[in-house]
Amino acid sequence: MEGVPSPLQVGSPAQSRHTSSDSVPTALRTGSPAIDRGTPPLPSRPPLTRKNTSGSDRLSQLFPSRPPSVISSPDIPSSRRTSYPSPLIPASDTSYRIPRAPAPPSFSEDTSYNSTPDHFDQQSSQVSQASGTKRLLNRLTSLRSARARGGEYNRLDDEESGRVRLRGVQEVEEPVGYDLSGYDGLPMKSFGSTGQKKQTVADGFEQQRQLNEAGYAAEFERLEAQLGAGMSSIVEVPFTHKPGAPEQKIGHKRGISNSDFTANEAAQQEAEKSGGIVAVADVPIDISDTFGGGDFETRSALTINQNDDGSKTSYYFPEDPDMPAWRPFSMGWPWLSFLVIIALILAGVQEFLCQLSMKRSREDETNGLIRFKKPGDLTVLEYFTWKYAPVLFFVIYGILWQITDFEVKRLEPFYQLSKKSGATAAESLNMDYVTFMSWLVPLRALRHKQYAVIYISLATLIASSLVPVLQSASVNIYPKQKDRKAEDWKSIRIDPPWSRAVTACLVFVAICGSVLMYEMRRKSGLLSDPKGIAGVAAMATRSHILADFHGLDTAPLNKIHKQLRHRRYILHKSALWQGEYIRNSKERIHEHGSDPRPMMLRPIAGIPFIGYIVAFTASIPVFMFVDGANTVTEQLPFLLTALATIVKLLWGAMNCAIRMLEPFYVLSNRRAPAKTLTLDYTGTNPIFLPFKALMNRHYLVAAVGMGSILTEILTVCVSSFTVDGKKFIPGNGGEEDHDDDPHDRYNSGETFRSFWISFMLVILILIVLICIAALALKRRSQKFMPRQIGTIASVLAFIHQSKMLVNFVDAEKYDSTQMTKHLEKQGKTYALGWFSGRDGDDHCGIDEEPVLAPYSYGVDWTKTRVLGSHIGTWEHY
Repeated sequence: MEGVPSPLQVGSPAQSRHTSSDSVPTALRTGSPAIDRGTPPLPSRPPLTRKNTSGSDRLSQLFPSRPPSVISSPDIPSSRRTSYPSPLIPASDTSYRIPRAPAPPSFSEDTSYNSTPDHFDQQSSQVSQASGTKRLLNRLTSLRSARARGGEYNRLDDEESGRVRLRGVQEVEEPVGYDLSGYDGLPMKSFGSTGQKKQTVADGFEQQRQLNEAGYAAEFERLEAQLGAGMSSIVEVPFTHKPGAPEQKIGHKRGISNSDFTANEAAQQEAEKSGGIVAVADVPIDISDTFGGGDFETRSALTINQNDDGSKTSYYFPEDPDMPAWRPFSMGWPWLSFLVIIALILAGVQEFLCQLSMKRSREDETNGLIRFKKPGDLTVLEYFTWKYAPVLFFVIYGILWQITDFEVKRLEPFYQLSKKSGATAAESLNMDYVTFMSWLVPLRALRHKQYAVIYISLATLIASSLVPVLQSASVNIYPKQKDRKAEDWKSIRIDPPWSRAVTACLVFVAICGSVLMYEMRRKSGLLSDPKGIAGVAAMATRSHILADFHGLDTAPLNKIHKQLRHRRYILHKSALWQGEYIRNSKERIHEHGSDPRPMMLRPIAGIPFIGYIVAFTASIPVFMFVDGANTVTEQLPFLLTALATIVKLLWGAMNCAIRMLEPFYVLSNRRAPAKTLTLDYTGTNPIFLPFKALMNRHYLVAAVGMGSILTEILTVCVSSFTVDGKKFIPGNGGEEDHDDDPHDRYNSGETFRSFWISFMLVILILIVLICIAALALKRRSQKFMPRQIGTIASVLAFIHQSKMLVNFVDAEKYDSTQMTKHLEKQGKTYALGWFSGRDGDDHCGIDEEPVLAPYSYGVDWTKTRVLGSHIGTWEHY
């Protein structure tokens, strides 16, 4: 081997081989490829004879232009077989330069081992006689012929199964390490006929479904990436709190220090200067140094709710020069001006009638606004104008104020959030005026200094509740009941004290409306009506405000308020954002209880309310037909009107609770349509509410809404019950005996027809109200939610991990109709229950179907199943 050049020493067979010949086909020298044809038995193979051809001479035959090697020698021992150089291993430098060989071709069928003797001898003779160029052409021709016949071979470095070795020759495996099949190309005809299954229509549908699912998944990931996209524009400004001199104060109360105030001002100025949102990392101080080693309770109270890293982040926003100012028509200056003008007109008319009545009574003691001997002498128009028209006008006027009242209470949290520095959670996200008792709303609003709610609440209470009662007491018949005679003149007069009370109330209502117009100069920060769950969800997709609701899936309202009280929140660019961090919050936590039902839908309040209506129904016949009982209504003519007004106020509270609960009740029943997310009955006109609910097939809401209208009619009807009902029983009217009984039918202010129509109408209305209240208490007294609703925070806690949030990206500009169409295009249904959130954990809230399980009050569904990670742990052993 010393005289053999290094290119020829690569891949040499073992010396134990005794026979070798250059005439052996090339395929046998490097390992025969597998062939498709059958292999003949070994004895039929031709004998191998050695040819005096070295590896260098072989290269010379293939490439005649190559110079012969100076080391090549014919005196190589016959018992030693030399192999040809591997095309993958470069040769070492020699005295001559070997030209680069072409890429090795793949083996064709003709170069493989063929056991036919004639074919083998013919191929050997061609090798010894043809020139190198002709050999190369023959090889290329065999490649083409093999490709045409579809021959297939394994790779050289593959392990061939069932390979037959040569007799008397020991072969060494020589892995070439190179795939030569690529040079043979792909036999397209063979490729096309490899038994490919013909695609069916079902396969096409399946592929289309998979493509659609892939498209939906890609779109979901794209939209999910946009959740909180607004945070990318925030400029972070580091700030470390530096305490000033210790404040010498007695007690434990601590206000905002000078350094805090300066830092807030600097951050706000930076935000206004840059025109972007500025984030300030607020690192709390060691309060033990500030207070000079104060007591432990003081230090503990001031260090609660700190992050583990000891830092909180405050966000400051520039003033929006183009802040939107959407508001409903019922809160605009034209509507409020109309209400103020009507109040002043009614006050003027009331005073005019009072003066006219007093003037005519001075001129003639038997005269007044209207004079008659019997009520039947009056025309229908005169009788209606005297008996029902005044109360009816004031009731309708009160309904007009209720329309504005619902809208102001519903939208006041957004007005608070749109302020320059935002608002605390107690003033905005956790505020609920709609389901709260209406007569207590002014006190709550006064505590939070939300004056618009104070003005609208006082105006509505006075206009819809107090004025009708006072007005019914201001109209009387003269002379008094005990001095009346059948043939004497009777007149309708206005009682000056009660009339002046009505006038004063109307003037006060006009003042409240005027101040409310001034308050409505504020901008709401809203682009459209934030109706329903969808309206709140659309404003929570640009920031990280939903991160503050982590762990509040089933938390009650007081726990939500406790977690949110350390931060201010702001409505900026029609989106909800986290605002300034409050280091030491002083807000008190009011316990709301864990009952998720509104007060009027709990048995503790609903049953007494129904009992009150039953008692009021029973009292009507008593006051009308029991001897001596009618004297109570004679002395207190406004008594029945006041009792009916109490029914109206309590019914209004139940009506608000039913309207607020309806979307959540539909969601709790699973598979709710998309319009449920935009459903909001709280701001609906009370007159149109029953018809809207009927169109949506929400029959209980329609029934309760109709009950509200009936309570208004009830107030009008009972205002005329100041007579002795026994005189209106046929045969007891006193018409035939001609006695001057002051309690005769014709000495009263009622006719036979008007009395019985009013009486039957009142009894029928009260019976209907009892049935509706009982039905509402039965159908809505179940606990189908984890907590009370009505606040923005309660909705955000339900959706903070919902996958449906991706549908609300960039949807804050849609109004209710556009939002409904946008959601209906998705073709999804929604439910209230347990679902797998965007973080991969199980949550309770509102999300698109399918959900994991429906919600059951008091049942933590996550603890009722065993996950794969729980198997084998000691808890589930």
